Amino acid sequence: MYVISKCPQCGAEFKLGKSCPQGHGGPYTYELVVSDCEIRDFDRFALLTHSVQSEIISVIERGRGPSFLYSIFVKLRDAGVLVCG
Repeated sequence: MYVISKCPQCGAEFKLGKSCPQGHGGPYTYELVVSDCEIRDFDRFALLTHSVQSEIISVIERGRGPSFLYSIFVKLRDAGVLVCG
């Protein structure tokens, strides 16, 4: 799980802190990328609000989501609620 930068002009994806490989200037958008994530502790996952649960499930299904969810994914991973490959 990591966050990438994305150029809004050409759609190129690149590491944080780098610039567009096509030479376009910012501002760039940011996106969370996850792979092989699964919920392991459904009891603790159920304690989250319905909207947060929906966002997390959506990101797991698509493999991508808004970058602001990164800190939530890290906390859930560290707590053993999520396991991501």
